[in-house]
Amino acid sequence: MKKTTIFALFAVLLLTAGPTTAQQANLLSKAGEGDWVKFTVNVQNQTEPVLSIKDQSRWRVTSMVQETFVRIDNYTEFSGNKTNMGPIMPDFNEPFEPVPGIGNAKVTIVSSTPENLTVKGKSYACTKIVRKVSQPVDDAKIQMGWNGTSTIWVCPDIPVGGIIKIENQYQSQLTGDSAPNKISETWMLADFGFKDWKEE
Repeated sequence: MKKTTIFALFAVLLLTAGPTTAQQANLLSKAGEGDWVKFTVNVQNQTEPVLSIKDQSRWRVTSMVQETFVRIDNYTEFSGNKTNMGPIMPDFNEPFEPVPGIGNAKVTIVSSTPENLTVKGKSYACTKIVRKVSQPVDDAKIQMGWNGTSTIWVCPDIPVGGIIKIENQYQSQLTGDSAPNKISETWMLADFGFKDWKEE
């Protein structure tokens, strides 16, 4: 079986399966300390345009690897300064959700197809996974509403989860009393490295 085919099967398990073995459930199981990936993020808030974001840099860095989990530090850039937004600690025996804001959502796979993406002149063999996401707002759990579609492109050549691109089209609701915001969001791979992260 080809490497890309195996990865496609892992990707579907990653997003749909309940707890299972580390190799099946979580592509982060091959992560190494110091692996990192950088994205360029654009967010268009059609309801509140002032909250839109253009060409913001975001990083994910594997800072710790244990037998059952990894620690990923998340950084973003504000006014030219890199800021640590805090860690997440995905368990290898749990599905890993790469999209921020989707916590207890119901995620349904709509389609999963092979597709090549070119980034900075290099072509990557990806699996494109289109998903429907339903997460109602829950004030008691401090859970925001996130309802729409999330499409991800994953590739086995990319560290920290294999994400090359994310496209989200959704309505976000902070509280039960607030009006939903209509949002279009894109994450695009900008750079990556293996075991060579350097804090600037």
